[in-house]
Amino acid sequence: MGKFKTLAGDTVIYGGSTILVRLLNWLLMPYYIRTMDGVQYGIVTQMYGYIAILLVILTYGFETSFFRFAKSKNYSGVFTTAISSVTSTSLLFLLIVWIFKDNFSVWFNNGVPSQLVVIVALIVIIDAISALIFAKIRYEGKSVRFGLLKLLNVIILISFNLYFLYWCPQNYGSNYFRLIDWYALADNQALYVLLSNLIASFSILVILLPDVFKSLGKFDYHLLWNMYKYSFPILIVGITGMINIQIDKILIPELIGGDEGLRQLAIYGANFKIGVLMAMFTQSFRLAFEPFFFKNHAENKSPKMYATILKFFTLFGLLIFLGVTFFMDIINVVLTEEYKQGNVVIPIVLIAQLLSGVYFTLSVWYKVTDKTVYGAYMGIVGSIITITLNLVLIPLIGYVGAAIGGLVCFAVMVGLSIFWGNRNSDIRYDWLTIIHYVVVVAIIYVLGVYLIPVLSGYITKPFGLWYDISNYVTRIGLIIVFLGLVYFKEFKK
Repeated sequence: MGKFKTLAGDTVIYGGSTILVRLLNWLLMPYYIRTMDGVQYGIVTQMYGYIAILLVILTYGFETSFFRFAKSKNYSGVFTTAISSVTSTSLLFLLIVWIFKDNFSVWFNNGVPSQLVVIVALIVIIDAISALIFAKIRYEGKSVRFGLLKLLNVIILISFNLYFLYWCPQNYGSNYFRLIDWYALADNQALYVLLSNLIASFSILVILLPDVFKSLGKFDYHLLWNMYKYSFPILIVGITGMINIQIDKILIPELIGGDEGLRQLAIYGANFKIGVLMAMFTQSFRLAFEPFFFKNHAENKSPKMYATILKFFTLFGLLIFLGVTFFMDIINVVLTEEYKQGNVVIPIVLIAQLLSGVYFTLSVWYKVTDKTVYGAYMGIVGSIITITLNLVLIPLIGYVGAAIGGLVCFAVMVGLSIFWGNRNSDIRYDWLTIIHYVVVVAIIYVLGVYLIPVLSGYITKPFGLWYDISNYVTRIGLIIVFLGLVYFKEFKK
């Protein structure tokens, strides 16, 4: 129970900082869609899709590999070996991008200038190096420092976004401090968004550098080779995982085509961000869970602990699903009328995000047994499903097809992890209880979203004040019923 409380405590700290950081960052989305052209916001969404995939490639699973070897090897040597490798490959990547930046600009074929290509490359290499340092901070249990640095990052990011997108155009022509000739690139707002990100990432890396210098040890070629062997399947898992999450942001503009493709991506991207609460929850849990199970698996003689962790992870995820879908009307104030049409994808995205978190929780069996090749198999299968469904469904039903592709992908991957996990691990999960909770939430969702509004329309004037009050009170009551069921089943004893 002590270890379970430790995980819960770390998740709360990581979760609190992650939620605050993501919410602050999330507030940029309503600002973007009100100040940026849909095409420009579509470019931003697409570029972040590329950044996410490239970041996984340039860290090539070394975060997980660091956690794996830091427990049994010389701590400083493992960190020095890992950070040296990632830094070297990142600089090589930057050199390649710099040489071929004009070719990449032409390849995008949607108005992406070569300056933006270089900025994206710089963001990726800085974040790749920082990721290893942040992994070290997480392993040392410095969750508060981790959270404060992430918070500072987003504060810098927001500040420069406001500087470039609001202050500069308002004050252009007057005597003011200039970081860049704003007018020369006034039509390329996407560049200023990514430039703000670059400044924020670089600032945090400078602050992190003392953590590097005080932990340097001996570089170990033999250890590096072992880390490569261990992390290669993790790299495949990471790449395929990011493909499953981000490939739709890359394919939508290509499959729909032209400015309309970028506008559709902007609508999809804005509504995808509504699912940020589920993403924040799963991300904060991941940050705490990975170093937790590597530290404690050898000592843990009760696989039931992992079953308990998965059950409560799922319960919190289901609660978030109900909270977001029940109060969509309130959340929608951040969107404009043009973007609200994309609300249809939000429940699909929420479920897909939850399944992604479930899959990550299940991944403990192949990581601690060094059978990471199974993770690669599942990732490859998931990517094939995602890409195939995107190619088939996006031309037919647009971004809704992209959301469905992600949902099916993670559902299949969870199924494969359960199947192979039962054959290769002694961890057994309480799937019957979890399925019961899922069914209950499904019934509550149908009642709250579809039946209650109809009944309220008979009692009060549709879409009036009392209609809204009736809907919200009833939905809150349904959530309380769910919480009561969980309390009596899980906590009363």
